Amino acid sequence: MITVNASAARGYRSISDALASAVDGSVILVSPGRYQESLVLTKAVTITAEDGPGTVELLAADGPAVLLHDGSAALTGLTVSSADTDSPAVLVAAGQLSFTECVITAAAWSAVYATGKGTVLMRGCEVRNPAGAGVVITSSGGNLMDSCRLHDLGTSGVVIAEHGELVMRACGVRDAGGNGICLNGHGRITVTDSTVTGTAKPAVAVEQHAGAVATRLAVSDVEGIGFYLASSGDVLLEDSSVTGAGAEGVFTAESCAPVLRRFQVRRTREHGYLFTGQAAGTAQDCEARDVVGVGIGVTDRATTEITRASVSSCTGAGVRLGTSADPFFRRLHVVGCDGAAIEAGDGGLGRFENVELERCGRNGVAVVTGARTSITGASVRGTAGAGVLVREATLSLTDCEIAESGGDGVLVDTAGEINAVRCRVRDGKGSGFLFGVGSSGTLEESEFTANSADGIGVQSELSIRIANCLVRDNLGSGLRQTRGSTALQVLDLRSTGNATRDAYGTMSASGTTTSTTTNASTAAPAPPQQQERGVAGDPISELNALVGLEGVKREVNSLVNLNLMAKRRVEAGLSAPPMARHLVFAGAPGTGKTTVARLYGTVLADLGVLRSGHLVEVARADLVAQVIGGTAIKTTEVFNTALGGVLFIDEAYTLAAGQGGGTGPDFGREAIDTLLKLMEDHREDVVVIAAGYSREMAEFLRSNPGMESRFSRTIEFENYSADELVTIVRSHCKRHDYRLDESAAEVLADYFEHIPKDGTFGNGRTSRKVFEVMADRQATRLALSSEVTAVDMTVLLASDFDASMV
Repeated sequence: MITVNASAARGYRSISDALASAVDGSVILVSPGRYQESLVLTKAVTITAEDGPGTVELLAADGPAVLLHDGSAALTGLTVSSADTDSPAVLVAAGQLSFTECVITAAAWSAVYATGKGTVLMRGCEVRNPAGAGVVITSSGGNLMDSCRLHDLGTSGVVIAEHGELVMRACGVRDAGGNGICLNGHGRITVTDSTVTGTAKPAVAVEQHAGAVATRLAVSDVEGIGFYLASSGDVLLEDSSVTGAGAEGVFTAESCAPVLRRFQVRRTREHGYLFTGQAAGTAQDCEARDVVGVGIGVTDRATTEITRASVSSCTGAGVRLGTSADPFFRRLHVVGCDGAAIEAGDGGLGRFENVELERCGRNGVAVVTGARTSITGASVRGTAGAGVLVREATLSLTDCEIAESGGDGVLVDTAGEINAVRCRVRDGKGSGFLFGVGSSGTLEESEFTANSADGIGVQSELSIRIANCLVRDNLGSGLRQTRGSTALQVLDLRSTGNATRDAYGTMSASGTTTSTTTNASTAAPAPPQQQERGVAGDPISELNALVGLEGVKREVNSLVNLNLMAKRRVEAGLSAPPMARHLVFAGAPGTGKTTVARLYGTVLADLGVLRSGHLVEVARADLVAQVIGGTAIKTTEVFNTALGGVLFIDEAYTLAAGQGGGTGPDFGREAIDTLLKLMEDHREDVVVIAAGYSREMAEFLRSNPGMESRFSRTIEFENYSADELVTIVRSHCKRHDYRLDESAAEVLADYFEHIPKDGTFGNGRTSRKVFEVMADRQATRLALSSEVTAVDMTVLLASDFDASMV
């Protein structure tokens, strides 16, 4: 123990004198006062302010106040200052220097500099330097800043360059004339629970080949960019935020591929996030809010993948794509932006899956100027203008709902092209779907309901195809074509309950409709008794036309009537009756379970119970992963594709197979538990049908306490009778221009009567196989004949059947 007291008669009057007589391990206690000297440390000593922090000031007029050349030393409670404009206050060239509760001030390019083989450990320190940077690190390994405050800085707070490395915990940087944290060269930082405030340049800049891992790093009230990422190194930002920036919250360029998780950007300008310059990487669970500009911008060939992003209250677009950008957005939510929720232009590409777009001041989706974009599973609601706008661009829409638009639900304008499949457009202030002059495209399996103008309007003379669509209850026509054209093709259009008659065909522009379309339903509204169900070509008629399945038909018709009555009761202000929403289809294979499920979904969509009614068919392999935690993710992703429609789980009992025995994780049970929760969370937006053998499905329902409450109704699919199986063979014959000879029909009836109806019996599949065998044998028989008539080629004889080939 060595004491220093500048005014005492005994002991050392300077710290340098005490150092000269110290040995490794010495502790030097310094009495209060100002010591004008420079310390050169070469021994493992500890220098401590005897009366605590702030009582001892070490001031150097020239050079560093503290210089470490070798070994390790520690300073506690000292105020260290240098007045030299060319030298840092602390220079560590070799060895390790520890600071605890020290104040360091400088007037040069840096206050603390660790270089070469030197490292610094700073705990509870304060750093000020109005002339330059706070801490500069170019040395690798072992540098630490813990609970330190850096402020009033002329340039950057922390600079890590060359191969420098730093761990930074619970620190704060504020009022820096440059960056809060700056990394370049091959520098690396790991920063947690820290803040950067009031910088003049990007709060955090990662450039060249530097790398950064930041957790709970908060940037606020900076003049420029929050995070500037332009490095080829690894960058990971988790649970971090930017609040109040004069430019972008996060700017990513120079092919940088950061990983952003749970990142928040609020009150920034220009962009919340901007990915440009071939940027890549991923962003998960990120938010942009209150941006004076665009929430998320992706441009200049950037390919970032963004999952579960939330964008709200931006003065521009929620998401904007441009200049050949090709990002992938999954589970995007945009609400309350003044511009379009999604805007793609200037050749932007991009894919979107499962997005929700609400209450935006312009369009939900605007695809313009050479963009080519695809969107699957979107919900667009409450836009001020058209829900979807396509102009001089191409858009693919699949399984989307556009509702309550201030203009047309979907507007395809000049040189726009669209492909829309299984979409639903309802309650818009204009037409449900409008093809403007010079536009083209395809509409398939879509519904346009209760719009204030036409269900579908066609003003273009270019190629347009409308197939298997429903237009109903619109205040204009179901389908109106205003220019005569043979390029409009309408197939299986169901038009009911619209205010005026449909008008389309080659002469519709002159007021007289002469339709040249094929397989089109009547353009006039159906009689009232046919508007609900039963119109030729509708799913109920198709269901009732199926061979056999009389019990199934009764059950499904009962469910349809119950849903119809529920809808009418709700419209009358009454409560809806209890309904079994999710179903079990039990029975042998080949009895039409998938077909009935598809038709049931279409009926529910027609009634407005489901958004689209599309069918997603899966089996165990589509739901179950082979790694822990993977099944929940895989099951959720599959489930989300079925939202708005029907999820059909074939051989569902295999999910419960093996429960209660064996070893290792039970991934099937994990899939069941995940499904039950999702069914509850989305009970109004999906129908789940579990299918399989009767006995196995009964066991499946008993495998989980919540199963029977979710699947409260089971519909049994019985084996087809012999006569029904013969009828199915006849239907295959008719479809392929064959005719079944009566003697052959008798042979088949006897075969079907006596064939074992065990677990290998395929019902309708067996009938199809029988037809294929007979057609093959007929071809072989006729190939050996010298004269064959057209009638011979259409008739299947009893001799054409061979049971051994089935």
